[in-house]
Amino acid sequence: MQQRSLRALAGGVGRAFRQRALAPGALYVLLALAAAAAVWAGRMHLPLLAPLLLVLCAAVLGWMRQVRRRWLGVYLAAAVLLLVLQSPWSGLDPAGVERVALAAMAAAIAQLLVHTARVLQLSRLLQQRVDQLDDAAILALLPAEAADAARQWQQGDDRRAVELSEVVTLTLLYATLKSPAAQRLWLRRVLLG
Repeated sequence: MQQRSLRALAGGVGRAFRQRALAPGALYVLLALAAAAAVWAGRMHLPLLAPLLLVLCAAVLGWMRQVRRRWLGVYLAAAVLLLVLQSPWSGLDPAGVERVALAAMAAAIAQLLVHTARVLQLSRLLQQRVDQLDDAAILALLPAEAADAARQWQQGDDRRAVELSEVVTLTLLYATLKSPAAQRLWLRRVLLG
């Protein structure tokens, strides 16, 4: 009987990191629909929809727990400022309000896209680092009980396969995030926003 490789259990480390670091896809779809509605509504309604788009960007970034909370305040303050600038007593003509709204929306969406791209790139880097590990290195990283269960799984015992898969994924995710290369290169930029 051929022994199974632990790499089969470690294949989802990048995916697990993406699931933990990014907001659900439904929020991205909602944000894209709101942006499309703002563009479709035209120039006249753009300042009215910009605060909604900023609040949605704040919600998506707020879902990502690792992003600094200061950005949420910046987005909410910008949304309130856009609402105040739309009043007749603000002294700003409608074209100026439109430009401010467009700039705020573009900056918010750009920051969200850059952060999402960085998370995706880091998840690929983490998965590449995990793919370089052999079974002995994976066993060395696991806690004693999990290593015993992994050896049993390699011999064909599937009783604890689901639990073992989660333990292997979390252990390897922790180990790769703690590696010096990952910390220096990406973690500060990705996790701090």
